[in-house]
Amino acid sequence: MEKEERLTKQIKTVYTEIAKRLVDPSFSFPEGGQAKRQLSQFIVSFTQICGGVFNTSRLVDYCVFQLHKNRNAKYQRTLAPKTFGTTALQKYLSMSSRSKQYMEDQWLSEANLTRAYLNSLICKKEHPQSKYIYMPSEECTKKRSINTDIGFLICSTSTLMWSPFSPACQICTNVEKCKKETAIKYPELYRIRLEEYGERR
Repeated sequence: MEKEERLTKQIKTVYTEIAKRLVDPSFSFPEGGQAKRQLSQFIVSFTQICGGVFNTSRLVDYCVFQLHKNRNAKYQRTLAPKTFGTTALQKYLSMSSRSKQYMEDQWLSEANLTRAYLNSLICKKEHPQSKYIYMPSEECTKKRSINTDIGFLICSTSTLMWSPFSPACQICTNVEKCKKETAIKYPELYRIRLEEYGERR
C-alpha cells in the first residue's frame, strides 16, 4: 500500500508538471475514489509492461505522450484520470515512435522541459549512507556472544548496530534496546534503514 501511494505521487508529480507548464497553468490532478482506482489499476498494468518493475523513465515517456496527444482537449482535469485507463495505455503501446518522440521533445522544449529533468523529479537519488544499510561483513561480529550483555557491548562498539536486513539482528533478544541505541547514535542511518525496509516489503 505504501509503495502504491509513492508511485501514485510520482505519477501525479510528472503529469502535473507537464500539464501546468505546457497545457493549463491552473491544472491540478483530481483527487477522489475514481482517480485513485484508475491510477491503482494503471500501476499494476504498467509494472507488468515494464517487466515487473515500475520504470520511471517510461512513466515520463507515457505522461509526455498522453499530454502531447491531448494538449488541445478541453477539461484537462476531467481527462487526466482517463489518460491512465486501459484504452489510453493501449494507444501508448501502439503509437510510440521515434518521429513522435522528436515532436514531443520539441513541444517540451517550448517550456524548457526535458525528459531527464522530469525523471529527476521522481527518480530516487542514492543516499550517501545507503551502502551502510546492510553490512554483511558485520554478521560475524554481531553473532559473537549474541543474546548476552557482553554481545550487546561488542555489537554496539564494533558495528553500525541494528539493521532490519541482518540475520543476526533478527534473532537477537536485545533488538529493542539496540534499535533505540542505533536511533540515537546513527539517526539518519536508522531512518533510511527503516525506509528501505518499508519499500522492500
